[in-house]
Amino acid sequence: MRNCLVRVLPYVMALLPTIGCGHPALQTKADSLEVELDALIPKLLDRQGVPGVSIAVIRGGEFVWSKGYGLADKEKGTPVGRETRFNIGSVSKTMTAWAVMTLVEKGLVDLDAPACRYLKRWHLPESEFDNDKVTLRRLLSHTSGLSTYPASASINGYLPGEKMPTLEEALSRSYGTFGNLRVTREPGGDFQYNNGNYVILQLLIEDVAGRSFADYMKRTIFDPLGMSHTTYEWSPELRASVATPYDQNGEAWPHYQYVERGSGGVYTTASDLAQFVTTISDTRNQPAGRGILKAETVGQMISPAAGTEGKYGVGYKMFPVSNELRLISHDGANEGWRAMFLVHPQKGDGIVILANSDIGGKVAAPIICAVFARTTVDLSPLCKEVSK
Repeated sequence: MRNCLVRVLPYVMALLPTIGCGHPALQTKADSLEVELDALIPKLLDRQGVPGVSIAVIRGGEFVWSKGYGLADKEKGTPVGRETRFNIGSVSKTMTAWAVMTLVEKGLVDLDAPACRYLKRWHLPESEFDNDKVTLRRLLSHTSGLSTYPASASINGYLPGEKMPTLEEALSRSYGTFGNLRVTREPGGDFQYNNGNYVILQLLIEDVAGRSFADYMKRTIFDPLGMSHTTYEWSPELRASVATPYDQNGEAWPHYQYVERGSGGVYTTASDLAQFVTTISDTRNQPAGRGILKAETVGQMISPAAGTEGKYGVGYKMFPVSNELRLISHDGANEGWRAMFLVHPQKGDGIVILANSDIGGKVAAPIICAVFARTTVDLSPLCKEVSK
């Protein structure tokens, strides 16, 4: 059972001698948890060799508290602070899915229409399969039948300032033994997680919206939710606030940049990400969707999609705890970064964990178990074997 927990958290988590912040009415309830985590997390970081983590706690569908531990930069001795930003890897996919669903609600795209209907600058190459069966819904749920689209610094990472290809050039190129992005299995068949799905969706959003992907995301998702520390752009402001990523040996990685923003390009803080995560739950004052999407649309997104064997919805992963309990999650990993969120959609209790290390996942499970132990969400079947 412990393996089940760690398996879903593996490539992503673990996450500033800094702050407690959040909803003032709920702050007192978080005090005892803060004391517990203040004792727990520094020991975890030291034992596992993880430089720093940033966490945010969600209660009743509201972000209530956040804090950081350890170092954002070891050489400079910079602690993780309230506005320290992390790359969140594939958690970016969940935000991209929201953007696609805004286009659906506006009537600009149809979930079950061929994606090629909306693409202008690039199209899937011909194959033995019918490309018209590659629909938006199948791209969103990783059931499109696409070939593997790699995501690693050695293949498609660029240093800041290096000339990068256009998005359509990146989609058109061949990636060594992976070849070019194409349909290699019957669309609508088996689930196979693949960055290529969300790279295509990034292009589709630009072609349909008629603006850059980053601009559409900012105006449509980030700004309305008050996510003022969330960005894709490698700007002077980001450089001044971003943590340094580290490999498993504690050596600093370069700040690699990727054209593929829709699948893994977001930089954000734990508190900003928590604000986003809360949107799937109702509160006393606001329905799920927070006015950006309809509540029924969000409900569809956090329900298992056809062909995924219950593993994935529309931009969200399903985290089965037992036959009766399923949490909603997503994790992410780029070189030197691990990120994840985990939330109970009905009760609105959850956690965000960000780390600046390839081995950040090693500290995640004890943190998750400590946070959920103070809720009515019973993770004891998974947590009883997790050592602190």
